[in-house]
Amino acid sequence: MYHSNRQSILDSVAMNHSNKYVVATPSFGRVSLLCERKNSALSIAVSSMFILGVSTALLMATTVANSSEWESNDGISQTSQYNYNSWQSTDSEDLDLPNLRGQGLSFAEQYQNKLLGEWSLRNINGGVKMEHDPWIQETLKDMTWRLNAQARQQALMGLVIIDNPSINAFAAPGGVIGLNTGTILAASSMDELASVVAHEVAHISQHHYESGVDDRKKALLMQVGGMLAAIAASAIDGDAATAVLMGSQTATMNSSMAFSRSNEREADRIGMQIMTQAGYDPRAMPRFFATMNQRSQLNKVENQFLPSFIMSHPLSNERLSDSQSRAQSYPPLSLNQQQRHQALFDLLYWRVQITGKHASETVLTTAAKNSVGAKLALMYWYSEQQRFTDANKLLAEIDVLSATQRQTLEPLLSITHSYMLTEQGKWSEAAQILESQQRLYPERRDLRLYLAEALTNSNQPTQAQALLKPLTEQQPSDRYAWQSLQLANEKLAKTTTSPQLANIATINALRYRSQDQLWSNRYESALISLTQAKQLTEQLQNTPQANSARPLLANINAELKAVKTAKDFKP
Repeated sequence: MYHSNRQSILDSVAMNHSNKYVVATPSFGRVSLLCERKNSALSIAVSSMFILGVSTALLMATTVANSSEWESNDGISQTSQYNYNSWQSTDSEDLDLPNLRGQGLSFAEQYQNKLLGEWSLRNINGGVKMEHDPWIQETLKDMTWRLNAQARQQALMGLVIIDNPSINAFAAPGGVIGLNTGTILAASSMDELASVVAHEVAHISQHHYESGVDDRKKALLMQVGGMLAAIAASAIDGDAATAVLMGSQTATMNSSMAFSRSNEREADRIGMQIMTQAGYDPRAMPRFFATMNQRSQLNKVENQFLPSFIMSHPLSNERLSDSQSRAQSYPPLSLNQQQRHQALFDLLYWRVQITGKHASETVLTTAAKNSVGAKLALMYWYSEQQRFTDANKLLAEIDVLSATQRQTLEPLLSITHSYMLTEQGKWSEAAQILESQQRLYPERRDLRLYLAEALTNSNQPTQAQALLKPLTEQQPSDRYAWQSLQLANEKLAKTTTSPQLANIATINALRYRSQDQLWSNRYESALISLTQAKQLTEQLQNTPQANSARPLLANINAELKAVKTAKDFKP
């Protein structure tokens, strides 16, 4: 993870005697970003996330959502924009999904959904520990977008991957889907993982979240808020998190919030159709249900809490039996499809293990004897520990594989190799490796992010910005891209010989930092960053750079207005 040690230099801004803006005092990095809230009071973390559930419930209780297609503001269509490693869908009839509303969303409702989705993203980003690894995000987003496209419903606002060991997936208001890393580690195949997301997409497509009485809707979203509060609390105090989760689960059972049996059967049925159309094995759904059922029974015996997914999606023996019978009516996947799915899951499983620091060297070494995914994870671990001789030995073992076998590991193989080089300070060499992959897969977000960081650290910040700007245009909530743009402009401000260019780069770095702060629910910090940028821009108006200052000032004023609007939004 390239961003783990990167530093920002925008803590203070001053002007020196040469009229060149300089910045000082490193203060910003991905580690501090994820941990900066750990010292916050537990009561603030819990209460703010509980308010998230309550406030959302009040809004959802007054909003009637219709069944229709719409696009989010990030311009991503329902059909996956990524074609790499595409899996051939099995031949089957088009889905015949019931339309519960019959009419399309009005413009006002679409706009309200957009605001609500953005609000959900900001609150989730600001309240829980996220899995930020770009390759993991890319892999899961491709799967989620493909599944959602089959339901022909609203385009998703975003996918959030929460670094939490519990089994859970959820849909937050406004088209945000969340998935815990614990769900990935509990699954045994890509198809099982897809079954959880497909089931949730089916609930969304049939408006199960909105079709109940007001009290049920409020309870549902309060439970989501409680779940997020528990995740936030877990970073501070495990016992406190347990207490929050206990209260959330008690409210679940006492409020009749859980989906009805008919809702669950419908979500199972439609979820399997969605999986089949997207090229996944519907038999994986009852298999994963059985896994969750076993865990829930064990937890009952050990007097532990049930998985959050089970609490809101009750799993009876009858439902499990129905699911197994229904799955048998679908044709099996081809052997080629099964092998490709399993190969990708092997990479994903061990990538999550290593980025989440769940696996020890002993576990990785043992697994690497039979798993290429574990071998790449061990190579990553050796690089992180500065054991480059051991890492190179693993790379040599992979290099003896056939070209076809190595290609199935891309681009993760190149990403892992480049990480080893960056840990040695060889940023230019890393950039060369990543450039070859980025030319093959120009649409991949993860390669753009990794390559941009390598270019920034090899003194090519202008080229890095060219890779990053399309990402923020496609998805304005992409915090990783905003952070990368900030760092590229800081590098440009420090290394350019042109005072004029340094001034503009410093202003833009402040602007891009404000976007990251906005999307992590830090409105006051975002306003401070933009105010600093505005002050610097106004000083340029009486210099030869006045022509550049005018459009910059207009952009900053618009961004200030957007942050204030987001801050004032109360669902």
